[in-house]
Amino acid sequence: MMEYFAKIKKEKDGGYLAEFPALPGCLTEGRTLAEAMKNAKEALNGWLAAHCDRNLPIPTPKKRMSKSFYPIEVDVQIEFAIRLRQLRKQRGLSQSQVANKLGISQQAYAKLEIPGKANPSLITLQKLSDALDAELEIRFAA
Repeated sequence: MMEYFAKIKKEKDGGYLAEFPALPGCLTEGRTLAEAMKNAKEALNGWLAAHCDRNLPIPTPKKRMSKSFYPIEVDVQIEFAIRLRQLRKQRGLSQSQVANKLGISQQAYAKLEIPGKANPSLITLQKLSDALDAELEIRFAA
């Protein structure tokens, strides 16, 4: 589970401002703390998806320990695309090289790295794990 920490503070007007210090320009607000946290999740996912789509760097999440910081979970489809791209780059492989290992076109592989475009099957996940020499771990929360 990938999560970033939002700094949420109460404003003088009674609303709440939520910002992600690690993600420049990623901020939102809400009338209540709950609304600010909901909006923070939307802002976070939008920021990450846009940076992923444009192939811009995405900072590694860092844990923050303070009363004003709240963990915000990244949507699974966005996290998958980010982690897949990071893993491929760590291995020093191009999209075409991974696609060849999978026996698919480069375009089909590229969709796996686009947030919201892919919904890989378990078989595809296993093939990715083999192609990238990475351990596949699937967890179910109770």
